[in-house]
Amino acid sequence: MKFAAIALSTIALASQASAVIIAYSQPISATQWTAGQEATVAWTNRCSDITGNTTFPITLNEEINTYQVEVPGVGPIGYLDCKRSGSTKVKIPATLPQGNKYSILVVNGGNQSYSALFTILSTVPGPTPSAVSSALPTESTAAATASSFVPSAAVSTAAPTPTRTSDAGALKAGSYAVLAAVAAIGAMAL
Repeated sequence: MKFAAIALSTIALASQASAVIIAYSQPISATQWTAGQEATVAWTNRCSDITGNTTFPITLNEEINTYQVEVPGVGPIGYLDCKRSGSTKVKIPATLPQGNKYSILVVNGGNQSYSALFTILSTVPGPTPSAVSSALPTESTAAATASSFVPSAAVSTAAPTPTRTSDAGALKAGSYAVLAAVAAIGAMAL
């Protein structure tokens, strides 16, 4: 029993140690990138606690009704390697509309590291308010119906799950709470 509690505590501590939130110094809220140009992403921590893969894709997101949603049709704009210098160049697609609700996201392990919202300057006008509200997922109450048709190959096209900006802190706080609970259980078993 003691061994299991100690092992569980060790695993929880190890997973927390490899959970590193990226601390961006660029882009910040005053940043203005230009569509079709290169831009700099910079971070202040070296992610020394991360083991294994230290290179992560940088994706571009846009805030829509307090949700951070990956910009559709735009793959990674670059890659962040935590073990290397604290900056990297990324390419901003020329087709992006102008807006001041963009952010970048790096996911390492279970951590989602969003930058501050910043502006992208472009000659492409931004979306209309009705287009923005229709881009969000909606809840449906339609009843499910049975079907006897079974396709020979399943195809899934899932849209990225939007994350509220305020939820990222709650996720981190929740992981600390779980870590504290596991440590307390481990201490009680001793």
